[in-house]
Amino acid sequence: MQSRRQSLFSYYGRDRIPLIQAAAAEQRYRFQGPGLFDGVVARVDLNEYSAWTRDHEISDRVKLLNDFFTKVVNCLYKYGGIYFRDEGDCIVSIFSSYFGLTNPYAPVEEFCKEVVSGSYGVDQLTAKAIVAAGEIAFYQKAHEVETGDWSAEGEPFVRAVRMEQAVESKQQIYYFADEYDTLFKKYIKTATVGTKYYWKLDYKNTQVQGLGIPGGWVELAINEYIPGGRVQT
Repeated sequence: MQSRRQSLFSYYGRDRIPLIQAAAAEQRYRFQGPGLFDGVVARVDLNEYSAWTRDHEISDRVKLLNDFFTKVVNCLYKYGGIYFRDEGDCIVSIFSSYFGLTNPYAPVEEFCKEVVSGSYGVDQLTAKAIVAAGEIAFYQKAHEVETGDWSAEGEPFVRAVRMEQAVESKQQIYYFADEYDTLFKKYIKTATVGTKYYWKLDYKNTQVQGLGIPGGWVELAINEYIPGGRVQT
């Protein structure tokens, strides 16, 4: 039996990517044994989806989410990320050496930029991405053994959810500033004078509840998408 994750990758990758690439991706999905590994959790969800659903039928939701899942899951193929689960219109993904990535931090920004700069469905909804890094535990529960499925947990999952509850629904990528500066910033390409740039980085103190921080205030690094771009001066 295929796990739910393997089935989803098979479905959304079918006839859209090279067979060799698809086979390699599904191999990465397999349970590699229990262990603790450094990794990144990236949550990608549609902006203003709840408001949009009030005026649309179930069939419209299915079409939108199929388009969203197809694009995001295939983008995960490209950058070596792993689909972990979905929560309505939110796709939770993992980047980790557990799945064969030499460096789980390097591809995260490019993955997030591609899915956040895109649009989804006939109404062209946009998305945001929430990123958190840290130690992730991988293991199997008894009922997962037969299917080859697995579970994962750790602080990055919790921190990403807490951050998502505190940020705006815009075409932006959100990080905890300390993680961004130490783990991700070194891989970001900067525009040279006279060339266009499409992302603007800013730092903002934001109240994020549930992190055990007095007052909940924490600094976030926010990379904002600029449609059409601007020329670097």
